[in-house]
Amino acid sequence: MTAHPTRHRISFSDVALGQRFYDPISAEYFVKQSETMAAMVTGIGDGTVPDEFEPDDIVGIDA
Repeated sequence: MTAHPTRHRISFSDVALGQRFYDPISAEYFVKQSETMAAMVTGIGDGTVPDEFEPDDIVGIDA
C-alpha cells in the first residue's frame, strides 16, 4: 500500500506565495506565484507556465 499525505482543504487566497499545493481539478501540484497565478510542477508542468486561479478556489495543502 502507498501512504498518502494528510491533505487539508484551503482557499487559494490563503496559500502563501511560493507554497506548493494540490489542485483537485487537474489532480496535479502547483506552486503559487502571485495572488491569481500558479505554475504546475508535476505531470506535464515544469514550473514555467502560469495558470490562473480564483481566490476562492479550494485547493489542498499536504500536512
